[in-house]
Amino acid sequence: MKVRTMPTSAVVTSYEKSPSDFFSRQVYQIHSGGWSVLYRKLVRFLLLLFIFLSFPWAIPATLLLRSLRPLFTIRLACISSTHQEAIGHFVVDMGIHWAIRQSDRSYIRYLDLYYFDPSPTLTQKVSNQFWAEMVQRNFAIYPWFLLKPLDFWNKRLPGGAIHSLAMPLITTGSRDKYGWLEKAKTNMPFLPEEDVKAKTWLHLQGWQEGEPFVCLLVRDSAYKGTQGIQGRVSARNSDIKNYVAAAEWLADQGVWVIRMGKNMAKPMPTQHSHIIDYAFHPDKSNLLDLWLFAHCSLCISTGSGPDCISDIYRRPLLILNFSVPEQCYTWSNAMHLLKPLVWKESGTALTLQEYLEHNWWAQGVDSDYYARAGIQLMELSPEEILAAVQECWQRILGIWVETEDDCKRQHRFLEVLKQHPNFIKYNDWIHPQFKAGTTWLRSMGDDFLI
Repeated sequence: MKVRTMPTSAVVTSYEKSPSDFFSRQVYQIHSGGWSVLYRKLVRFLLLLFIFLSFPWAIPATLLLRSLRPLFTIRLACISSTHQEAIGHFVVDMGIHWAIRQSDRSYIRYLDLYYFDPSPTLTQKVSNQFWAEMVQRNFAIYPWFLLKPLDFWNKRLPGGAIHSLAMPLITTGSRDKYGWLEKAKTNMPFLPEEDVKAKTWLHLQGWQEGEPFVCLLVRDSAYKGTQGIQGRVSARNSDIKNYVAAAEWLADQGVWVIRMGKNMAKPMPTQHSHIIDYAFHPDKSNLLDLWLFAHCSLCISTGSGPDCISDIYRRPLLILNFSVPEQCYTWSNAMHLLKPLVWKESGTALTLQEYLEHNWWAQGVDSDYYARAGIQLMELSPEEILAAVQECWQRILGIWVETEDDCKRQHRFLEVLKQHPNFIKYNDWIHPQFKAGTTWLRSMGDDFLI
């Protein structure tokens, strides 16, 4: 495929932003968002009022906490666990903290106390209740109304930095920049009865002990539409029908394919006996949502929060139709294929460098950016997805053969990514099995990597 540079006629226009004045901005946001925005702002105001009124007891308690430092250092941490942050950040942040506890010997000097972020509703409704339970039985979790005031005043009184533990969401965007997940010798454990319950469900579907199964997660219009912000994230959506041929190929190899998802727009159009459309199954549960991703032989995803479960449990990943290349899962055994982008005027595909320059994510999570930039957003074809799945599965079986030219393309792919400032910001340690799809790189041609 021939790849050329951006047409000179492509013009990017600005979009309307809210006013800069604080009070005007609040009125603007309430007028634009309605009652739900007003409710969240009232909750935040009440929360802030509570914290300020807590100073008679919270400040002395904070000073007492600091006075124990000669014996041990207490650190306070806020877990972003709500629907607003989604399951990806919740899973990765705690997965990384678990891995650090297993690998960093200096950790024994600290006593870390965690609380779930009470914003934005004070209900602490988490993105996955079962994961919250796993976190609670493996970390020291305390009520927010006890720890948040201490955390607030500790950050504002001089000398509190050492007693504040920032989560990966804040420090690295929930990315494992330093390879902690790979260093850990154990994963956060499931209880024996939870393993039995999950396997019993699989047996009822026809699965037999020892048979491989793959989790397939294809984000579509229903994923974020239920939260009222679908227009901002449509660039991450794909059509499930384009994945049927690949899923049926795996099923023909004796591999079970489980189509995952809590909110999906339409069922998967297949009747294959080894394909389970779990997204529409009546027995869906928070336990199965976690357990299946944590134990699969491969997770095929379009780059969405739940695949982070497979990631922290060190399962191989195949990321298809990915649209933000500088945010590739570089710390994981993950193979990537980018979503096709084509200049509307010339009909030619963007180079990798142009992918990095024209990033809808950097434009304020604005999916409409492509249209304004003169770029057509497409999807990988069923044939491209099938070839990628076949390659990835052969790699897992250890029978995939890479040529010298293939290795050079892989090296060049990573080198182009490293030249982008956002890649340096979000990435440090690179997993030895991080890669782009070899078959896909071959089809893109050498000009793609110039």
